[in-house]
Amino acid sequence: MSQPQNSNPPPKQFPEGSKIVVAGAGSIGCFVGGLLAAQGHKVCLWGRARIIDAIQEKGLQLSDGDGLDIKLAAEQLELSTDASCLAQADIVLLAAKSLVTEEIAKDIALHAPKQAVVLSLQNGIRNPAILREHLEQKVFATMIPFNVVHSEGNRFHRATFSAELMMEWQPALAKFLSGEYINFKPLEQFNEIAWGKLLLNINNAVNALGGLPLKQQLMNRQWRCLMADVVSESLAVLSAAGIKHLSVAPVNMKMFCWILRLPTFMFSRIANSMLKVDPQARASMYEDLEQKRLTEIDEFQGLIIELSKQHHCKAPLNQRIYQLIKDAELRAAGSPALSVDDIRSGIF
Repeated sequence: MSQPQNSNPPPKQFPEGSKIVVAGAGSIGCFVGGLLAAQGHKVCLWGRARIIDAIQEKGLQLSDGDGLDIKLAAEQLELSTDASCLAQADIVLLAAKSLVTEEIAKDIALHAPKQAVVLSLQNGIRNPAILREHLEQKVFATMIPFNVVHSEGNRFHRATFSAELMMEWQPALAKFLSGEYINFKPLEQFNEIAWGKLLLNINNAVNALGGLPLKQQLMNRQWRCLMADVVSESLAVLSAAGIKHLSVAPVNMKMFCWILRLPTFMFSRIANSMLKVDPQARASMYEDLEQKRLTEIDEFQGLIIELSKQHHCKAPLNQRIYQLIKDAELRAAGSPALSVDDIRSGIF
């Protein structure tokens, strides 16, 4: 299941004025696209009418916990609800949910120039490979290490971690996109980093099921132990599958789990970086349940369960969480606001 490195040659040098189209401009797409526009790039946001109309009316506000506060007028961006906007793209940043990867790939294949470059900003491991199956364009994976919250006033707020994006080894492309507000860091060991990010994302479902802000969950040892158990179980599955990973946390993932299990007074002293999140920030999967949308659970717990079956090992906690999320999707009543005991019940 290890994601193969892209064997395509590096892209051309991009001249000033090259056009960037953000495909699937939701919270992440608007934030990244907005920062690129603020750096002087020519950016088109292609998304649903609900998002595009709001930008047309109110502009785009971008902020974070480190003092970033940018306001862009609608006139500083190109806005579209039609895939035909891809026709002039030099770079396509795909920020849509994994559920629509194949659908948007067909739009890119139909409209985008063959010499364009496609960057997948999506969660999970499998999206770049799906895109490469459908596209002639060069495709490179990019990892978003932060969470973005869309709030009143059409504000997109980075609630967690830094604004540095990690991407497959393409130094020229990374240099072209990087600037004052956002940095793209090319990595030679990107695949291992992507699996490391998955091990953190595996707890998005825990947050969605509990419905609490991330910081509140992290300050509760019961919730932290549950998170540690989910990651530990997933680590065992990756080990059985022979999949290497590199931690995107400041420590390796085994130490990360040990820190999570510490008493709260010790955890709060040691894990300062983990607690530097917006007090109201929640995982995007929580937002999906609240908005009665399907989640990306198949790219997180679903992938771990598939690997466990292929390599004859057990993942009961991941299986339990997967089923609870699927049940919540079917009920379409938002987060079920479960307790830790609710989540653990029925696991033997």
